[in-house]
Amino acid sequence: MASPSMQNASSSSQQQHQDQQQQQLLVAQKTCYIPLNELEVICEMMVDFDNLEAHEIHLKDAMTFQGWQAFFYGLCGPDYPDLVKEFWVHATVMPKAILSVVHGERISITENLLRKLFGLETVEGVSEAVPGRT
Repeated sequence: MASPSMQNASSSSQQQHQDQQQQQLLVAQKTCYIPLNELEVICEMMVDFDNLEAHEIHLKDAMTFQGWQAFFYGLCGPDYPDLVKEFWVHATVMPKAILSVVHGERISITENLLRKLFGLETVEGVSEAVPGRT
């Protein structure tokens, strides 16, 4: 029969091993081998349809007709290059999703999420009349 001190050492060793395994699950796996400081995030400029119209590039009506206002207006706003880098450093590209971890939070980008964000209700996109669109 093992002495109580040997049982405690064995129990402590098992607990330490379980703690290490759990810690490995919490640390996001790096999938990008480019050093973080060498990654470059290209922040897109806002599309200025009025400026394009002034230079005789007529895209505003087509964009409105196709229902892309929400997409282009969504491009306006702050950029977070450090978060983008963190996302891609830990990203895993799957057939139906892009999975990553940012600041300990799991992120899953799927076709359904993008469809919802851009207001495309069906697999083919918007196929029926959209309110406000002629």
